[in-house]
Formats: sequence, C-alpha cells, structure tokens
Amino acid sequence: MHLKDENILAIGMMSLALGIPKGRFFLFEHAGFSVADFVEGVFIRLSLVTNVTCFMRRKKQGCF
Repeated sequence: MHLKDENILAIGMMSLALGIPKGRFFLFEHAGFSVADFVEGVFIRLSLVTNVTCFMRRKKQGCF
C-alpha cells in the first residue's frame, strides 16, 4: 500500500504542528522519565521522515 504524496506531506505537517507545542507547553514525567520529551521527539522525527520522503518522491517524478 502506497500513500499519495499529499497524504504523506499532510502527516508530516500535522506531526510537526503537534510536536513543537507538545514539548513546550506540556510537562509529564513518570518515574523520572520525561514522557513529554519522548512524545515530542517521536512527532518531530516522524515529521522529518515523512517530509523528506515526500520531497524525494517528488524529485524522482520531476515536479521540482
């Protein structure tokens, strides 16, 4: 199953929009482990991967 470039880009932008404020405004720790930092990292890394994937696919298609 392949996702369309528009869907990948939308996932990347939404994860970026969720990742930045998550770590800035929410603090949650469990047993000395910062869960908010973990969630922020997951969202930011998901954003990086999806955005680079979308741009690489578009470059192969010659859209840039």
